[in-house]
This record gives sequence, C-alpha cells and structure tokens, in this order.
Amino acid sequence: MVRLPYRSELAALEVTYDGAMAADVEPLRSAAHAVGGGPAVFVGSGGSMVLAVLAARLHEWVCRQPARACTSLELLDLPQLDRRGAMLFSSSANHPDAQRALADFQRGRFGPTALVTHRAAADVQVLASPDTHIVRLPEPIQRDGFLATGSILQIATLLLRAYLDEPNLPAVLAADDGEAGLRDEVLVLSAPSLGCVAADIEVRLVESGLTCVQVADFRNFAHGRHTGFARRSEKTTVLVLSDAVSRPLADATAAALPASTDVRRWHRDSGWEAAVVALLARSMRLVASVGERVGVDVARPAVPDFGRRLYRLPLRRRLPDRLAAGVTRKLLASGSGDHAAGRAIYHEAAGAWTEVLAEQRFSGLVLDYDGTVCWTQQRWELPGARVRDMLGELLRRGLVVGFASGRGRSLHADLQRWVPPALWPQVVVGLYNGAVRLRLDDELPDLRELSAWSRAVVAAVADVHQAWRLDVEERGAQVSVAISEGMMHHGQLIPLLRDRLDDAGIAAQVVASGHSVDIVEPSSTKTAVADAVEQFAGGAVLAVGDQGQLGGNDHALLARTDWTLSVDRCSADPARCWFAGAGDLVGPDLLVSYVKALRKRRDGFAVTGITVS
Repeated sequence: MVRLPYRSELAALEVTYDGAMAADVEPLRSAAHAVGGGPAVFVGSGGSMVLAVLAARLHEWVCRQPARACTSLELLDLPQLDRRGAMLFSSSANHPDAQRALADFQRGRFGPTALVTHRAAADVQVLASPDTHIVRLPEPIQRDGFLATGSILQIATLLLRAYLDEPNLPAVLAADDGEAGLRDEVLVLSAPSLGCVAADIEVRLVESGLTCVQVADFRNFAHGRHTGFARRSEKTTVLVLSDAVSRPLADATAAALPASTDVRRWHRDSGWEAAVVALLARSMRLVASVGERVGVDVARPAVPDFGRRLYRLPLRRRLPDRLAAGVTRKLLASGSGDHAAGRAIYHEAAGAWTEVLAEQRFSGLVLDYDGTVCWTQQRWELPGARVRDMLGELLRRGLVVGFASGRGRSLHADLQRWVPPALWPQVVVGLYNGAVRLRLDDELPDLRELSAWSRAVVAAVADVHQAWRLDVEERGAQVSVAISEGMMHHGQLIPLLRDRLDDAGIAAQVVASGHSVDIVEPSSTKTAVADAVEQFAGGAVLAVGDQGQLGGNDHALLARTDWTLSVDRCSADPARCWFAGAGDLVGPDLLVSYVKALRKRRDGFAVTGITVS
C-alpha cells in the first residue's frame, strides 16, 4: 500500500474539521449517554490514547462519574466492578489488542460498552457483545498514514460536540504557527484541561523517533522534576500549553524558568474545548516540520521488522482471562470487596444451594425478556435461534413458561411470531412488569385505555417532564419515562420521580429497565407472573433474569424463592439469585446453558450439571 506524504494529511485537516462540525453526532451521543450512567474506562492505543484522555475528561465533567483513560492491556488487567462502562477507540478494530478488548465486552466484564470505529457495524458486532453500541464514523477525507492524524482531529471534534451542549469550537482551524527546530529533548508542561494535546505531542514525537518527550502538569513539574530538568535544560525545549483559565499559572511557571530555557508558549485565549481543537492541529503540524528538518516523512517511516512482529503479536493464551464467576459476583453485589472470609462464606453457600437445587423439581420456568431472552440492544428483533428452539423443546415436553417484561403488546406480538401456536396455551405472558397477565392464546385486551391512576401519575410528574424534556408514554397500567435530550441518566431520574409521586400521595413503583423508567402500580410486579405460572403449572417455578441486584428490575422476581438464577448481575443474598457460569458467557448466551440443564424427569423437570464457582 502506497502511503501519501504527511503534508497531504495536513492539507486535508481543514476539510476533515468542517466535516466533523457538520456530522450527525447523535449515535456517538447515545453511546456516551449509555456509558455515562456510572464509572467508565476509555481505551486507546498509540494515537487513539489522545481520544481516551479527552473522553475520560468529558465523562467526568459532564456525567459527573469517575473515569480513566487506559491502554488495552490495562483494560484487560482491570478487576471487574459491580458496574463499570467502557468505550474503545479503534479505527479498524482489526488489531489483536482491539479484538481482545472486544472479547471482554462480549463476556460482560464491562457494561454498558461502546466501540467508536470507522468500520461497518455488521463487520464488528460479532466480535463484541450484541449490547455493545457500535458507532461507525465516516472515513476522513484523507486516510491516515503511520501517525493517526485526520481521524484524531475528527473524533476529538465529535466527542466535544457529543458531550457538550454548545461547545464554543473555532469556526476554522488556526493558521499554521510554524516551529523552529526543537532540541534533543522536549518537556511538555500542560494544564489538565489540555492533557489530550500533551498526549498527542508525546505520541507524535516519540513514535516518529524525533525527540525524547516528558509530560507533566504545571504543579507536578514543581514537585522535584525541575531538579532533573536543570541538569538537562540546555538540551531541552519546553512547550507550555494553556487556555484562558490556566494562563495565570502557565505564565508564572514559564517566568520562573531560567532565562536560557528554550520556552515555546502554546496558548489559546479561549475556553479549553476550543483550545483542544486548535492545539491538536498545531501538534500535528509540529511533527511535520520537525521531521522535515531531519529528512523524515512521519507518514512513511521505516518500520523495523521486530516492530512489525510486536505490533501483530497475538494475545490468545498470552494473557489470563479475568472472569467473574458466581462467588465474585456475589461479592461485587455485597459491596464488601474481595476477601478470603467473604469468599469462604459464599463458596459454602453456593455448594449448599447447588445440592438442594439438584433435588428440586420444577413445573414452570419464568424468564425476564430484555437482557435475558434477547439482548437489550436487539429487543425489537426475535431472540436467537438457539434460545427459541430450546424453549420450544421444553414447552413440547410439558414445561409451562412465563415471560415477565416491562413491555406491552409488542412482546405479545413477538412471542406469537416465534412460539408455535400449538404451544401458546402453555405460555404465560406478564406485560407491564406483571400488571397484565394472560396466556399467549388469550385475546389481548386494549392496553391503550388510560386510567385514573395513570392520569394522576402523569400530572404528578408534569414539572419533572417539563424540566428534563422527557418522553412520557402513558398506558392505563404503566407510565414509561425516557430522557429525550442531554446527558442526564435514568438513574438520576428515579429518586426525583419517586419523590414527586410520594408528595402527591400516589402509590406506585418506579423501576428501571435498560432503556426507560417504568412507573407501575404497587401490585404490578414480576413476582405476580411467577405466582400465575406456579398456580397454572401446579408446581415449583425456576426464575431467571439479568438484573437481580438491589434496585434492579428483576430483583423482586429473583428474590421470590431460592430457585432463581441470574445471567448477569446478582443480589448479595447467599440463598438465591446465583450466577452459575464461569463468566465467559452472559445474557442470552448463558441462558442457553441454563435451559440446556433442564431435563425432564418423571416427577417434573430437574436442573442438572449446574455449578457455582
């Protein structure tokens, strides 16, 4: 493949920037919103670490949740938390590092997850979890050479636009400032707000082998590094990065340096977001001029053979899998950390639970739907063929199956599409979190008719609706609320809705699903579906969901009896709601293992071969 000279990439920056300013950012904003509900990591390698640094800052400042930027190797070494999202930046998603990270997404070690890429979603969805948000960006007008250039400016601009309501970005890129030759070493002193620019300078100069680079913020430099700098100051160029807010500290730091120091001020008298764009472009131009002075085109360097081997080094069997099995997930749910005493308690409880489970016989099975039977991001599609076939076989063998969901008529219609009509009498459907219960062969009532209760709920939350710009869907048995604009998250909305309903004296439950907040009457619970299946089947019921943690929309269902399983998050209760997998499978993939374990016996269905580790 013939690479164009680096100057051709620089010449395309203005058009690339204009395209990023005009592009639709809603897919990226949606992914950022999903990840923004809790702590998150942002993953990059090489040049894309610049994007990870920027995104982590935006996550903390906009979503007000903890964030960190990390490499793919750091990601793979992280312990699993009860909740931690992840966003991976990878233009092609072809590299072994990216594919290994996506494998961890598939295992559910992080959630929610997102991949920002230039590759078609259909090409990479199979590598990640079906619930991973795939954000495909348009290819920059000029393809990147050895150093990622156009793609970095493009995605950085899109991130600023996606996270910030009205970022004050420059209308055009700043003119080329030009740079005199650098000394053998470069010290980059930066405000934290411009950390991604400092990272970009370091990546470009070090990867192209032009200089040695050290990065520090103004105050960390003041805590000892100045002594080392003093010994090497005649060999060092200092780049001082600042915006309007950080200028006073930058001025004072630069003024304190010896008069002989080669100091270059990179300043933009603007907000930090505008300074990021302008100074990223300047960083990209800097490496061109430095390379040209020594006869190196940084878009087409001579890559050593050992470098190619390193870059393509496969990671399979070279890194341990850090999987979270049942005991680990119980410890996560307990919030007590990982310690020997807690593990011993849960291991003993798991052994006792599996022994009794093997002796229990079941006449019915109750399943949460979104996230359990089908992936949440694919909830408007039919479940996978293996899930449909295996559940159909259990029905043919006489098991009664119930489905408990916050959805309404759409679920009833979907079930009638894939469950054979002859088996409909054995299927119990619980719509609107159990508010409406019927057999699949029953005529569906009119669920659109409003009720006095639903009208009272809508009136009680009217001021919240106006302030948060909510999408409110009213049905007689349920009011569903979703945030239509901005980066607010459903977790922040739930306490406010509960407060308004309490003030109005309205008895209601407020539960969160993967995509909305549902307000239902107190008597409407998924446990009512289990009760109906148990009565209809005439025997015990096994229940399976994906959100069994305290506050999860399956918590009540999976706390109903001891005979409950989770395909993802658990409660801390040692007597029920167990995750019975190694951690390599979650969601509908793990449900297949559970369903496969149900075997017909003379006295009912037994769960065989399930272990908890």
